[in-house]
Amino acid sequence: MALSAGAHPPHRALVKIQPETSKMKKRNVLLHYHIFKNAGTTFERVLDENYGDRHITFDGPFTFSNFNQDQLNTVIGRHPNAVAYSSHQIHLPAPTSLSFRPIPVVFIRHPLLRIRSIFLFEQRTAVGDSPEATTGMEGFEEWVITTLKGDQSWLQISNSQTNFLSRAYNLPPKRARKGVGAHFDLQLAINNISLVPCLGRVEYFDIDVKSFGETLSRYGMNFSYQQRPADNISAPDHGTPIEAQLKSLQDGVSSDTWLKLRQLNDQDLSLYEVAHEMVEQRLKSGFPLPVV
Repeated sequence: MALSAGAHPPHRALVKIQPETSKMKKRNVLLHYHIFKNAGTTFERVLDENYGDRHITFDGPFTFSNFNQDQLNTVIGRHPNAVAYSSHQIHLPAPTSLSFRPIPVVFIRHPLLRIRSIFLFEQRTAVGDSPEATTGMEGFEEWVITTLKGDQSWLQISNSQTNFLSRAYNLPPKRARKGVGAHFDLQLAINNISLVPCLGRVEYFDIDVKSFGETLSRYGMNFSYQQRPADNISAPDHGTPIEAQLKSLQDGVSSDTWLKLRQLNDQDLSLYEVAHEMVEQRLKSGFPLPVV
């Protein structure tokens, strides 16, 4: 019924919003987005050392399996005592929830060194995955050419980190063929990693992971890191300056193949530069304090 002029609306009691109490706080969960050949195995060992059986690793039954944000919520909900979760098949952005606060962990790697690592890993696996079964870079250029003629495997050597990181909530990435490679939503990938509290670079693993301790302490989480040898390493010059590794890789292929590799990964190269600057700035000033 309409109110007449001068009439007052019915009285409604005001509800006072109470501040969040300790019992109402969301639990923190670390979400390790394990990008293939980006130091994920080494970081999983770090999580094991910190959290033991409260660190859960999971993947679907197939290489093409995928967990969207809602499905990841279900996994987290079914393991209420876990602190950290690792998977190759989860993607940013992090899921939203009323019961937990996700804290993503992502490692970015120079794309050409990552491609070299994929090649060496495949070669090592082909001859037997053991410390004695080491192989060199012979056949790398032929492998690149053959991979580009393959079915979907060529996506592994063309902007694959941008692919992995450029997704909207519960959606696959937007993809277009451009020139010799695949292009994705680079700006979305940059936006996604800008919200990752624990962002690291494979080439600076020790420095970056050590800084995670201070970041996570702001969330009320305990985390420690003692420098340790990297796991699952294929490159014999691992640990040498990035410029020297890239020079060695460039010297082993023709100028045409080197140019093609850079063209195939123009977005990943840009993403790496942005991530590098982000991390350098955070090492100076820290990641902003969490809002809630």
